[in-house]
Amino acid sequence: MICAYCKKEAKPTKEHIISSGILDLFPECFLTIDSNRGKIYPADPVVNDVCSVCNNHRISYIDSYAKNFINQYFISKYGVHDTLDINFDYTLIQKMLLKYAFNDMRSKKENTDFFDEGILNFLMNEGETVPLKNVTVLAGLAVNNSPAPDFMFGNQKLQWCQSPIFLSNSIVDYINYGTGQVHIRESRELEIFESLAISYLFRFNSVQFIIVCWDKGITEEILEKNNAILKLQYPYTMLSDSNTATLSRCTSETTYHLFNLIDVTWGQSIFDEITAMRNGADPSTKTSFEKLTKEWEIQERKLAEEHKRN
Repeated sequence: MICAYCKKEAKPTKEHIISSGILDLFPECFLTIDSNRGKIYPADPVVNDVCSVCNNHRISYIDSYAKNFINQYFISKYGVHDTLDINFDYTLIQKMLLKYAFNDMRSKKENTDFFDEGILNFLMNEGETVPLKNVTVLAGLAVNNSPAPDFMFGNQKLQWCQSPIFLSNSIVDYINYGTGQVHIRESRELEIFESLAISYLFRFNSVQFIIVCWDKGITEEILEKNNAILKLQYPYTMLSDSNTATLSRCTSETTYHLFNLIDVTWGQSIFDEITAMRNGADPSTKTSFEKLTKEWEIQERKLAEEHKRN
């Protein structure tokens, strides 16, 4: 086998797509749902093409950082109006998301040409501390404010997908406040980004990250334009090498459950109005949701005890 990272002939070892350290934080998520293959199985998602030296030494520092970072901020759940101040190492956040995307793409036998020698050296070299200019990272809090508790759709704490759908306008066209009727936009146009190479969306319990990788030859003008659209049009915070950020909710009652959809900021606001109307019309909806959520949290703790990881 040729190692996916160092490109040397070696005996293969199993590399976790999402680090086992992060999986260890959520033992209740003991089943892997593979939507690409239509399978559910009680095992970690792995890819078997990394040598032991790379797996256990060269890239392990990324996983150590990822576990500590997620454990510090995102074990807790947050409310609809909560904000969260975070401190981070932006270069390591880039490396974490790049590594997980690379692992996932190899597991699906996708084209990984973006991960050339320069990117691989960036991942394998802990001393590389300057972030990549052609990689953009956004983050926000994942909050379920829908009438449907998490367990109705399965445990959604750990999710990821390639090529999330960036909408260029809101899902809802308008609300008739006289009748309460919600009018869905007939034409759902997508935002097309010039020089886009790869994009991924990750959810780790109460946080969502979007990583957008641009073509190596992208011009400063196009990069600035794309980043301006991402920053201004979507309810996410763009991370930077300032290494500090304030996160707020990036999900609506729809995009929380339809994970691959990235709605525009004003689209999220419209859904918030719908949620408020429903809760106002029937306050018992919110009360029932809170009761079910507490009961589910008790069950999750039991599942975590029953499925302790080694």
